[in-house]
Amino acid sequence: MRSLLPSFLTPEIQTIRDPFQSLRREMQDMMGFIDRRLPTAGHNGSDMTLPVVDIAETKDMLEVTAELPGVSDKEISVTIDRDRLIISGEKKREAEQKGKDFFIMERSFGSFHRVVPLDFEPDSKTVDAQFEKGVLKISIKKPAELAVKTQQIPVRAAAN
Repeated sequence: MRSLLPSFLTPEIQTIRDPFQSLRREMQDMMGFIDRRLPTAGHNGSDMTLPVVDIAETKDMLEVTAELPGVSDKEISVTIDRDRLIISGEKKREAEQKGKDFFIMERSFGSFHRVVPLDFEPDSKTVDAQFEKGVLKISIKKPAELAVKTQQIPVRAAAN
């Protein structure tokens, strides 16, 4: 943030004239402390963030789509634990470069774990997971007793 006070004022005078400067400095220090201590939102402490998940519901299906760029199908695990869908995996990457006078070896590892709460306990036989071009698509059939039954409700004009 930039102060609106003239730049010729010394910091001591600025503090006296700007009572919010010390509060601003304390808030910035606190946020810096939090940033250094805690992983950022959606980050699990490795170099892999939580996957972006879209959930769509139809009359008889729940469709979950997760973006997992750079991950192969062998690195993904999809499980059902009672009324929870769990998407997890680990991404491993190694890169090696050799030259006349140099050798570079880079490794990166990251894992992700995402839990999607469900309103029902699906039968694992009715769950289908497909992975193509970095996108995981999971279709979960709802139990028959949960099938959405829509009914049209008539709208009447209010009596005056």
